[in-house]
Amino acid sequence: MKEILIDEIVSSIGNKISQLRRQRDLSLNQLAEMAGVSVTTVHKLERQEMTPTVTVLMKIADALQQKVGFFLEDSNSDFEYMENIEYCDKSNAKVFGTAAGRNEIEYLAVRLRGARLFGMLIHHKTGAKSGIKKHSHSGEEFIYCLKGQVKHEVNGEAFILNQGDSLHFFSNLPHRWEVTSREGATILWMTTPPPTGEVTELWK
Repeated sequence: MKEILIDEIVSSIGNKISQLRRQRDLSLNQLAEMAGVSVTTVHKLERQEMTPTVTVLMKIADALQQKVGFFLEDSNSDFEYMENIEYCDKSNAKVFGTAAGRNEIEYLAVRLRGARLFGMLIHHKTGAKSGIKKHSHSGEEFIYCLKGQVKHEVNGEAFILNQGDSLHFFSNLPHRWEVTSREGATILWMTTPPPTGEVTELWK
């Protein structure tokens, strides 16, 4: 099982945002306005004081005319795409953790060239949540609860997912989630399209 800290991957995002912003001669205010996010968010991202959500990163990438994968790619990557079929046994699974220990993410469906489906297994610790504010983006999401309990709010409606429960919705609807069980939760999460354009940039 390979393991790497998410913090090691996202630590370079702020520098990339700053470099692109300066190359395009944009101020913090201008980039924030173009991306539809707060100036404080851009400032904290560039100073590596916060980790961007998928939604925020998508908005900033669009404003800077880049794919999200640009901010996540590793120039030393030895990743190889798979054609037509992707098989991943347990020993080759890719696991990411966070320094805060809130989530451990196991990517399952990521390496198929040109694929439109992204899948991962997420092991949430108690108290994990997507944030207070709801977010939205293009595509669809499917969540299947394997263990524990997770509360999802979609378009103003609350859904409590226990073991065996699932949820499928269009991601343009405002949504957020939080773990509500003491023992944490494990979920299978599938989304289309992949949040990075092609999720293979995550693999190395």
